[in-house]
Amino acid sequence: MDENATSESNTGKPDETAPRNLPIHLHGFDTRERAVVFSEWLAGYVREISRYMDLSQLDGVTIAHDYRQALLDLDRGNISLPPLTPSDGYAIGVAMTPLVMRDNSLKSHIVLNAAFMLALENHQHENHRFAFHILAHECAHVEITHRFNTVFPGVLLQRRRNLQEACRWPIIISCWDEYAATFKSALYGDVQIDGYEETFLNCLDGARPSANRLIAAYRSHASVDQILREVYGVYGDLLKFAAYHIGNIHGLNLTLDDVPRTTDALDGHWFAPYFEELTAACEAIAENYGQWPDQTAFEVIGDLADRLVADGGLYITVIDNNQLYVDIPFSPETMPD
Repeated sequence: MDENATSESNTGKPDETAPRNLPIHLHGFDTRERAVVFSEWLAGYVREISRYMDLSQLDGVTIAHDYRQALLDLDRGNISLPPLTPSDGYAIGVAMTPLVMRDNSLKSHIVLNAAFMLALENHQHENHRFAFHILAHECAHVEITHRFNTVFPGVLLQRRRNLQEACRWPIIISCWDEYAATFKSALYGDVQIDGYEETFLNCLDGARPSANRLIAAYRSHASVDQILREVYGVYGDLLKFAAYHIGNIHGLNLTLDDVPRTTDALDGHWFAPYFEELTAACEAIAENYGQWPDQTAFEVIGDLADRLVADGGLYITVIDNNQLYVDIPFSPETMPD
C-alpha cells in the first residue's frame, strides 16, 4: 500500500498532520487535573502518529469511562444515522472512529474506552503497547476514510437503491477499512496476530450455524427485510474478521504459512475459496491506494458477500424498479425445531 510523500521538519521526522488545535474530550475522570494530564499524553501520541498517517481530517478524540454513552452522545453534525453502539459478539468493541459532518465537510472522530486506554500514561504498564496499538488502529481509519472520501465524495453517506445494496455496502467498506487499518497499524505497539486470528477462527466456526438459526426463525416471523439484514450481517462479520486478520498478516510481512491454525482451519473448509478471493480483492484495492479509477475493485467484495449469502440459502433476484425477489428454500439445516 503506497504512502503519499510527506515533507520533513527540522527534526528529521515527517511533519505532523493532525489539526493544530485538536479537540480532546474526556468524560468520567475523577479529577480535572487527572483529565488534563491524560489529555496531554493522548494528544502527544496522536500528534506523533500523525507524522506517519494523514490525520488532517481528524475531528477530535473522545475518551470516556462510559464508552457506550459516549458513542450515543457524539455530535455527528447534520447527518441522520442510526445510534452508535459498541460492537459485541465475537469481538468486544473498545474503540470506534465514526463519520461526522463539520461545516459540510466529512471528518472522523475517534471514541475510546478509557478502561483500555489509561495504560498510555505509563510506559511500564503491561497493557501500554496494547493501548498504543488500539490508538494507532483508529488513527489509521481517519486516513483511510479521508482517502476514500477524496476519490469518491458523497459515496459514504449515499442512499442505496434497494435493500440488497444497503446490506452490501457496509460490508464492502468495513472489509476494506479493517484490512487497511490493520495493515497500517500492524507494527504499532503489540503484535496482535493471535488476537485477530482467534476472533476470525471463532467467527469461522460459528457463522454458518448462526445464519441457519436465523433462517429457521424466519420460517415463523416471515419478514424478508429482517432476514436479509440478519444473514448479510452474519456473513459480513465473517468477511470483516477475515479482512482484519489478512491485513494484519500483510502488515507484519507474514504469509499464511506463519499462521498454521488458520491454514489448518481453512483446509477443506467451505469458506477457503472466499478467504482467498477476499485476500486478492483487498490487495487489488490497496495497490491503487487513494488513486482508484472507479469503484469496481470495491464491488468485488460486495459480490463475495452476495455469493456467501446465496451459499447460505438466500437467493436474491432484482426485478423491476429495483424490487427484490428472495427465495429461501427449505433445508434440514434451516428448519425450526
